[in-house]
Amino acid sequence: MSAGIAWQRPSLTTLLTAFFAVLVLTFLSVPAWPSVNGPVSVGIVADNKPYTSIEGRTPSGFSIDVLREVARQSGVDLEFRAGSWPEVFGAFVRGEIDVIEGISYREERARTIQFTEPYHIRQTYLMHDPVNPLGDISSLEALSAYRIGVVRDVYFRDVLTDAGVEFATYDSIPGLVRALAFGWVDGIIGPELTLKYYANRAGFRFLEIAGPAPLGELSGEDFRLGVLKGNDALFEVISEGLAAVPEERIEALFERWQEYGGTSIAESSGFTLSDAHQRYISEIGPVRVGFMRDYAPFSFRDAGATQGLAVDVMDRISDLTGLQVVPVTGQWSELYPRFLERDIDIMANMSRTEERLEFTRFTRPYHILPNVAFTLDDSLQFDTPADLKGLKVAIGAGIYYESTLREALGDNVFSFTSQRALFQALAEGSVDVALAALPNGNYWVRELRIAGVTIAGEVTLEGMPGEDLRFGVRPALEPLAAIMDAALGAISPTEMRTIENRWLGASASRHPPPAAGPLTFTDAEQAWLADRQRQLTICVDPDWLPLEGLNEGNEHVGISADIFALFSERSGIEFTPLPVDTWAESIQAARKRQCDLLSMAMETPERLDYLSFTEPYIQIPSVLLGRVEAPFINTLDDMGDRPVGVVEEYAFLELLKTSNPGLNLVTVPNEKMGLRMVQERELAGYVGTLPTASYNMQELGLADLKVLGRVPVDWSLGVATINDEPQLFSIMQKLVASLTKDERKFIEQQWASLKLEQAVDYTLVFQLIIGAMVVLGLLFYWNRKLGRLNRELAAANSRLAHLSVTDDLTQIGNRSYFDREFSKSFHWCQRHKAGFAVAMVDADHFKKINDTYGHDAGDRCLVALADTMRSHFRRDTDRLTRFGGEEFVIFTSFSDREELMSRLESFREGLAGQTTTCNGQQIHFTVSIGLATGIPLKDTVPAEFLRRADKALYLAKQNGRNRMEAMTIEDPA
Repeated sequence: MSAGIAWQRPSLTTLLTAFFAVLVLTFLSVPAWPSVNGPVSVGIVADNKPYTSIEGRTPSGFSIDVLREVARQSGVDLEFRAGSWPEVFGAFVRGEIDVIEGISYREERARTIQFTEPYHIRQTYLMHDPVNPLGDISSLEALSAYRIGVVRDVYFRDVLTDAGVEFATYDSIPGLVRALAFGWVDGIIGPELTLKYYANRAGFRFLEIAGPAPLGELSGEDFRLGVLKGNDALFEVISEGLAAVPEERIEALFERWQEYGGTSIAESSGFTLSDAHQRYISEIGPVRVGFMRDYAPFSFRDAGATQGLAVDVMDRISDLTGLQVVPVTGQWSELYPRFLERDIDIMANMSRTEERLEFTRFTRPYHILPNVAFTLDDSLQFDTPADLKGLKVAIGAGIYYESTLREALGDNVFSFTSQRALFQALAEGSVDVALAALPNGNYWVRELRIAGVTIAGEVTLEGMPGEDLRFGVRPALEPLAAIMDAALGAISPTEMRTIENRWLGASASRHPPPAAGPLTFTDAEQAWLADRQRQLTICVDPDWLPLEGLNEGNEHVGISADIFALFSERSGIEFTPLPVDTWAESIQAARKRQCDLLSMAMETPERLDYLSFTEPYIQIPSVLLGRVEAPFINTLDDMGDRPVGVVEEYAFLELLKTSNPGLNLVTVPNEKMGLRMVQERELAGYVGTLPTASYNMQELGLADLKVLGRVPVDWSLGVATINDEPQLFSIMQKLVASLTKDERKFIEQQWASLKLEQAVDYTLVFQLIIGAMVVLGLLFYWNRKLGRLNRELAAANSRLAHLSVTDDLTQIGNRSYFDREFSKSFHWCQRHKAGFAVAMVDADHFKKINDTYGHDAGDRCLVALADTMRSHFRRDTDRLTRFGGEEFVIFTSFSDREELMSRLESFREGLAGQTTTCNGQQIHFTVSIGLATGIPLKDTVPAEFLRRADKALYLAKQNGRNRMEAMTIEDPA
């Protein structure tokens, strides 16, 4: 105790005084909210997403979340009453509603209404596609160079009209966003939050806000809460409750609705599997997941790896659950039958349909995307399938809306097993419209360099608003579907947005639409041209007519010359060709910067090191040429190790080395040399373009050559500029974009109609005849000597060829034989309009035979099955193959379906009635048969018959085995 200080116990009066003082101070430190009796009614607009909307009976939206914060701060009980703005505002003015939400301050309104401070300023913004960006947007006059989209009857419409801005109107903001995504307009104007919300919701994450719309006083709209005058107590409660909501909280709610559509922005929290689910995952082991290899950007093969949005989502599910995934890639027509056959456990990118529910368990969708109509006809407008009547329409085989579309359009619907083939058909003009998912279609338009593609509209069939991408799980793994669904729900919005932005964001390359309007160069471009005196040196292929060439005076001729004549006329630029003898010299000159650009070139990865490429202005089919006696090919791999020629430094040399590394490629200096080497049998084939090969064959008189097959990638030719001159690239891009479809078509037709008039040199003919007689004499002598050796060699080759396509165990066709003969048999029936049948035969309970009697007994049973099959199917058109394991496939033509079914039943019954003996054991076994029959139409694909047969086999197994189920091509798939 300190000296001089005396401590005394406080009296009771002192303690009570202190206690009440604390109570008073505590009471004074809490806001004194006025008393509001009963619930407070708030009027909201029912369909003003993402600000306010009603889902069922539950209101949601950014403004709803703000109001709930106000209620939490003020302690009042809010009741939401929804309607249209006129309904809500009328009820508020009549005193039937206490508070109105989202009202803007107006002087005339302030006479009867009290306004809170604004909690949000809805700024009007411009949105654009960064691939086709808007330039200067600082004034309304700057917008007059673009086509702008706005909502019909928008309040600032007259301002745009007065400024001379060309605009298109749409019924809703979702329609406005789609118009921008489809390239129908250059930019759109609307509320920032709403534009971003609908762009993200529709999967158009590549669209970006370009900046505030230059509308002056009309560019901002204040959002406030309003209370009628005279209700001061309620206004004070509402106003102070709003002021108590932290500004950063309102900003977080805004971000939640802008970026995530209202979903919580918190990261996924502690997802864990139950013990039972953990045991299940460990017990099933690795699962095989089917990914389409050409469905970019959702799944595709590149650089030897499977990647894409669906792959990333599956990887995230694997991280969360510990599921081991084995990716299996292929075309849908390959993967889907394997999924039905239970060879694949999970299918990615699968849409939910009623039919598929019978044999698939679906997760929730991980992405929904629009399907659109791609076309080269810029006048086509597509709203319903009826708009496509009379047009040839291409779709992906097995797409979820295929049956609906066929009902509407009949035989004009053509299905393709490959997305690449689908868009190649569009580029070649063999179909008028290609229906595909927007991101996937954009990818192939860019990849194949298809010029002039537009989007005519969106596929919005009844009950099918978009393509829902899900994971489909085979029913035997049903618990896995629930586990994956839970894992999908645990992926946070931030994670999902990161994945979507990676594959669908602005960084993902897309095909930019052609520029519109008059050709104009920027000041920087004009200065660059002036510095060069508007003179540029170009490199061309000197011997590639009718596409391009140099004549004897080193003048530029051909299609590209006519195109560049138009460029010169429009720009005042003089293009001077560099004299060269070969294309390789032109490429070297471009590398050494001896010329400014290549007039007609195709982009390759190697060339990007020193060149920049404009959009292509012409698409040319590529073909393989060979001698007339050579067989036609299905793929380039059919050439084996035989030498195939391609011009040195041609783009296809680089591309073929990557896509067909097994090809024996031989470089030649020019196309004429390559064709001559084929004629002289120095080369087995030559890869070139259809128009140049036809031109050179006619000029050289090479009547003994023919087209052996199409090369799967066409030439997409544009202008290539040296890549250290960005102004030059911009200038040439604008010139290429200025070409109209009619101009290109006219120039191509001019050169397509070119006829060669060749003079006959009879002296040369006489010399050739004498030489031929000498050669024939020598050949006669050597043929007698070599005849015996050739016959022996042919016999040996025949034996080797037979062994390569024969199953060692059963001595019927193997899988290689099936791959070789199946499409041939199908296409023969297709050409001759004959019946085509595919029967899938599967031994019943075969695993039990192996487990009970041993694999040697199983092999004996398979041999007996093949022998019995062979005895019932002896006709020349019957093809018997062992498809794999205990599964066999019979395919054949037929004229009498009942007779064919009778033969199959006789085979099945004969096998069921016989006994196979092994090690003294008598073994009886049966087979199930699935049969698919029909007459192949022009748009039918071989895989469709195989799929139907597989489904029929599945039914035969389900219905008791040792039976046959049959389907026709007219049956619903």
